Amino acid sequence: MGLAVFGVFMPVYLEGLGYDNTDIGTFLSISSFVGLFAQPIWGVISDRAKAKNNVLKTLLLFSSFAILLFRLSGNYYYIFAVFVVYAFFQTPITPIGDAITLEYITTTKWKYGPIRLAGALGYAVMAFVGGALTRKNINGIFIICFVIGIMSLLTAFRMPTVKGHQSNGNKLSILEVFKNRELVLLLGFTVVVHTTMGFYNTFFPIYYKNMGADNTILGLAVFIGSASEIIFLLFGDKIIKRLGIKLTLFGAAFIAVIRWAGLGMIDNIYLVLVLQILHGFMFIVLAYSMATYINNEVPPELKASGQTVNSVIGLGISRIIGSTGGGAVSDLIGIRQVFFLNSVVVLVSIIVFASIFFIRSKNKN
Repeated sequence: MGLAVFGVFMPVYLEGLGYDNTDIGTFLSISSFVGLFAQPIWGVISDRAKAKNNVLKTLLLFSSFAILLFRLSGNYYYIFAVFVVYAFFQTPITPIGDAITLEYITTTKWKYGPIRLAGALGYAVMAFVGGALTRKNINGIFIICFVIGIMSLLTAFRMPTVKGHQSNGNKLSILEVFKNRELVLLLGFTVVVHTTMGFYNTFFPIYYKNMGADNTILGLAVFIGSASEIIFLLFGDKIIKRLGIKLTLFGAAFIAVIRWAGLGMIDNIYLVLVLQILHGFMFIVLAYSMATYINNEVPPELKASGQTVNSVIGLGISRIIGSTGGGAVSDLIGIRQVFFLNSVVVLVSIIVFASIFFIRSKNKN
């Protein structure tokens, strides 16, 4: 819920302060840049802590209060500094939460999909409600995020405890994660798709509002996108089991090709709402598949570190490229043209990585 409000409406808030696309892209890429070192640090701390939950509570507490600092000034350097502080505590929350969840449910009959569904529904509902609440005053996003953050913190106290497996002295370097060659290739492929998603996450709100949508319609668009994730979250385990990780990821990437091309062609705000249905077959597929793969393939001592590495590479680096690079390019050729470009980039990546996996498969045989 908090990510929905901040992620969807922060670009609108920054545009209202007078910043251009390059500035907005720079601001929103700060979180990803800080996450490059913050997430591995907190991942290692989690794996070495007596309980990963204590680390999660710390992150939720400090990120909740950091969000309030944004309203104190609109100065460029001040906002930049607050983004750094906020990102240091906020970016590790999702991967560490995933590590706790996935590790705990391996001892139960629960599946990851229905649990992750709660996040999708929360994001969808709050994107729509947030749009209505901030229609007249965009500054309300910070109070909303703070309240949601404290609610998350209180919820964290009720979560089952999951220990850090390196707390007994068995230390493993985070670099051990990269010894899995297939994981490295999968990360490389998802970086490309996530880069285009990074551009979308940063500039779709601006693009859509310039098409004539208000905050309520924007919130509805995000609601539809998030709600469409329900289908995969309910059947994700069966889909992956039937197709395998690689084909599932390639399928999500092909959907991205169609979606970005559509955003580059459609100029009717209501047709865009229909196109938003494709969102549920992209981001969540990448996130779900990679989180599951890492939980299954990475040693117990590195499960939190593995999830943070995935977040750093798959979401951090890609968000930086998508936000800053995409912002600069869109200032030159326009946001619509960048969506077309993203469609071509993803299509090329599918061809390249499918060829690599095909060659590896033939060599093994």
